[in-house]
Amino acid sequence: MTGWQPDWRRLMAEAPELTLEAADGYVYLVADSHLGHRRAPPEGFLAMLEQLPQARLLVLLGDLCKVWLALPKFWDGRARRLMDGLHALRARGVPIWFVVGNREFFVPRDAAAAQRLGLPFDAVVPDAAVLAWGGRRYGLSHGDLVNRQDAQYLRWRRVARSRGFAAAFNLVPGPLARRMAQALESAMASTNQEIKIRYPSDELEAFAASVLKGLDGFFIGHFHRDETIHAPGHDASLRIVPDWFSRKQVLRLQRDGQHELLQFPAG
Repeated sequence: MTGWQPDWRRLMAEAPELTLEAADGYVYLVADSHLGHRRAPPEGFLAMLEQLPQARLLVLLGDLCKVWLALPKFWDGRARRLMDGLHALRARGVPIWFVVGNREFFVPRDAAAAQRLGLPFDAVVPDAAVLAWGGRRYGLSHGDLVNRQDAQYLRWRRVARSRGFAAAFNLVPGPLARRMAQALESAMASTNQEIKIRYPSDELEAFAASVLKGLDGFFIGHFHRDETIHAPGHDASLRIVPDWFSRKQVLRLQRDGQHELLQFPAG
């Protein structure tokens, strides 16, 4: 990142490569669940976690909750039930990688720090990472760094991820902090509408052309779409993973690179 403007080439140059050793099974990717919204009760999500056959890895591509303050002092009962469900999945031998989205705050930047706080994550991806599995390499990122035209959000992202912002928020009692976060989410949702409404197809195509070199695919969320973007000169493609929030779908990736969408009940 240069200032608030994303530098995509640097993003991938600095992206850690995370290796999955599993010889069989599947990687499951879930994007944009927005749990806590009235349209996304956590019960369905928790039930889905128990219905992932031959799971070798779960990748959460960000925006897990409507708003999530990751420090345990800020959790309410719903957040604790969600963490319990993820811990149960991990206890069954399924590692969990967490890609930070634009609705998460104060997520530690590495797995060791996350686990010290009681978070059930085997890897934390603040910006981007590469999944290496079965001789193939896949990019992972939430997707909020794609649209370089969204200057208002990108400036806010830099502030919200700063140590000063975290230190100030940490002084606020948990219930008040949750109310402040909800108010902040509401304010963000009602601003910058012109940028949010326009689907940035040109930016997505430019992002794909920039990041796909040396990869066999790239997975993002953020845009609440079911779409694949191809870039000239690349065999690989950029895959937008559909959102759990409105579609209740999960992407299942095979070791040979094939993938499919699984549909879960809407209730």
